[in-house]
Amino acid sequence: MIRVMDNVKLYAIVVTYKGRQWYDRCFTSLRQSTMPIQTIVVDNASNDGSVEYIKEHFPEIHLIESKENLGFGKGNNLALRYAYEQGCDYVFLLNQDAWVEPDTFEKLVAVSHRHPEFGIIAPVHLSADKQSLGMMMEYQSNHYMYGILSDLYCGTMKEIYETNYVNAAGWLLPRNTLSTLGGFDPLIFHYGEDDDYVNRARYHGLKIGICLDARMVHAGFSDEWSKKLSRQARIDDLEFYLDLNHPFNYHSLRRYYLRKYFKAVAVRNRRMMNYEKYKYKQLKRMRSAIEYSRKMNAIKQPNWIQ
Repeated sequence: MIRVMDNVKLYAIVVTYKGRQWYDRCFTSLRQSTMPIQTIVVDNASNDGSVEYIKEHFPEIHLIESKENLGFGKGNNLALRYAYEQGCDYVFLLNQDAWVEPDTFEKLVAVSHRHPEFGIIAPVHLSADKQSLGMMMEYQSNHYMYGILSDLYCGTMKEIYETNYVNAAGWLLPRNTLSTLGGFDPLIFHYGEDDDYVNRARYHGLKIGICLDARMVHAGFSDEWSKKLSRQARIDDLEFYLDLNHPFNYHSLRRYYLRKYFKAVAVRNRRMMNYEKYKYKQLKRMRSAIEYSRKMNAIKQPNWIQ
């Protein structure tokens, strides 16, 4: 592999929230990178001593302390704004419960140089014991998996494979991606913001890829707070409303939820009644914000980080 020039400005970004059990593995892996990087941490108002621990044990980190829990997307946006203003060439988003291998960044950046059409490039996400791939939801493309299996069998492996989706536990974003898309849509607090970002990338003609030669570990965060937010995300489904690849028809969606509500009433399904009622009210309440986000995100500009 050709070594990437050392003067490339790469920023690694980690949003933290009460995750001290992960910090040593996560930040030490960044410290051991074979490619020079600057690490930015945004702490989402942790009250478990996270800030003090990072300052004491990892003083090289540029630490941004939020006064409130901004969630994943808005927390990342603070660091993305800083990196963009500093003239970054690349940023790498990394979960607090994940860590990289020493040459991960070097390999990703080298592939990005050769394939500038890719706006999001991820390493292979491995489980904590490195004996299996990460969570199934991290790779959502049968075409991607078929292509890998076919090339593996035929001995014609490529250095990057296009996929429909890979979650943001580990993403390399070139500066052009930030100039075109900006940061995460602040409408989505937590869970679904990476789906929306991928949808926006596809809308603006950027590809999403997996680099098989670069690896990272994603241990998986499973506390009750994350589980609760995951359940709420499945109810909110904001990334569906915000998807620029499909039209947003407020009146059609409104009628759809009303029909489902009255159908639930007819069969006396109280759970479904409450669910469809919630969806209807949410759509009505957020209509203006959804339409504004769609208008902004359709323009090629560094949205949400300016």
